[in-house]
Amino acid sequence: MLRRVGRNLLAFQQIERLFKFLLSNHKAGGTPADFKERQQKQADTINNTTLGNLVTLYKTEVLQDAGVAVPEDEGPADWVTFSFRISADAKFIEAMRQDLDLMKDQRNELVHGFLPRWQPSSQEKLEETLAYLDAQHDKMRPMHEHLLTTANHIQDGRKMLVEFMASEEYQKQSELMLLQASPLVSLLRDAANQIRREDGWTYLARAGDLANRNLAEDVKNLKERYGFKTLKKLIVGSGLFDVFDEPLPDGQFRTLYKNKE
Repeated sequence: MLRRVGRNLLAFQQIERLFKFLLSNHKAGGTPADFKERQQKQADTINNTTLGNLVTLYKTEVLQDAGVAVPEDEGPADWVTFSFRISADAKFIEAMRQDLDLMKDQRNELVHGFLPRWQPSSQEKLEETLAYLDAQHDKMRPMHEHLLTTANHIQDGRKMLVEFMASEEYQKQSELMLLQASPLVSLLRDAANQIRREDGWTYLARAGDLANRNLAEDVKNLKERYGFKTLKKLIVGSGLFDVFDEPLPDGQFRTLYKNKE
């Protein structure tokens, strides 16, 4: 019987460790500069959380009713997020939450309420307790397997995220996000809405005048700050605008642009 008590206790400790891993890693957010620091702070908090609170967090943050909107974390332009959730119909999610509560209650009973079952002078009570411990182990096994499978999925997902953040493609995407969120591009987007012609197009020259009045240093140091020699190349490079060179009677042209729909 004591071997079975030890077996079950170790299994519950494995489950608790899996909860801590999952809740430390199922979501993460930050910039490339502070991503690891934020992740470590989250892990430190979770590692000091009791099993009861871990179960509550898992039920609310990882398990999600299908169709329920999940708000996205907001951050700077170079903010990177990773999240893992299990979404299913309400009946399945509710059953999973009940199983989590059952596992928690079983663990608490073993750790805090098992002593009255320890009656070594009674063969009958010993056999009842053996059956109880075996049934308890059978009940916890599916939850352990579920958590282990989920942990493997999260590890695979985070590995893909790390590989992506180290890739050339990520560097390009990061630079593009910073450009799109820059003050100058934001001004050009506002200008495209406020001073457009009836056909929806805005004269780049007029938007340029506006930029010179409000962001003179950005325009003056366009190449150094944004990597583009002209405003036209900048709006093309941002990927946020349609650009059109309108012919003029003298053979010249003027550049117009508008926000992409």
